[in-house]
Amino acid sequence: MLKKSLEIITGWLEKQQVPYMVFGGIANTLYGNPRQTFDIDIKISLPSNREINNFIDAIQSIATVLTENPLEFIAKTNVLPITVKRVRVDLVFARLPFEVEAINRSELKQAFGAAIHVCRVEDFILQKVISTRQKDWDDIATVIRLQKETIDWNYLLKHCNELSMFLSDSEILNKIERMR
Repeated sequence: MLKKSLEIITGWLEKQQVPYMVFGGIANTLYGNPRQTFDIDIKISLPSNREINNFIDAIQSIATVLTENPLEFIAKTNVLPITVKRVRVDLVFARLPFEVEAINRSELKQAFGAAIHVCRVEDFILQKVISTRQKDWDDIATVIRLQKETIDWNYLLKHCNELSMFLSDSEILNKIERMR
C-alpha cells in the first residue's frame, strides 16, 4: 500500500508542477538505514500562501484531508496531514530558504519501483538536527557513518551553523562535527 500511495502522491505533485522532496523514513531507508515506516513525509514548495486554498481543493481528488480546518492547521504547523489509499502522508510546507533550497537540490531516485524526488543526504540530516528525539539522532549517526564519503560537509556544516545560531543551540553544530 505504501508503494502505491507514494506513486499516486508524487505523480500528482509532478503533474501539478509542485516542487517536492521525499524525506523522513523513506529517505532514511534509501541512505542505508532501513526501518519500517508506515507513513510518507514530503516537503513541498508553493510560490505563495494564496495558492494553499487551491492546493487543498485540488489534492482532495486523490487524498483525504485529515484535519477539520486545514488552513488553520497549516498556519500553526506548516503541515497538511492527508491519507492516500489509507496511507498517512504529511505534506510539510517549506517556509525557510534552506528548505526551498533542499527541494531544489533533491535528486531523482528509484524507490519502491518509482522515480521520486528525494532529499540529498545533507538535507536529510538537516531535517533531523532540530529534533530532540534520540531516535532521530541515532538515524543521523547511522546515515553519517554509512554516507560519510558522499556528504558535502561544507554545505552541511554551513547550514548546521545557521540553525545553531537561529535556535540558539550550539549543540546542533557540535554534535554533527563530532560525528564527522
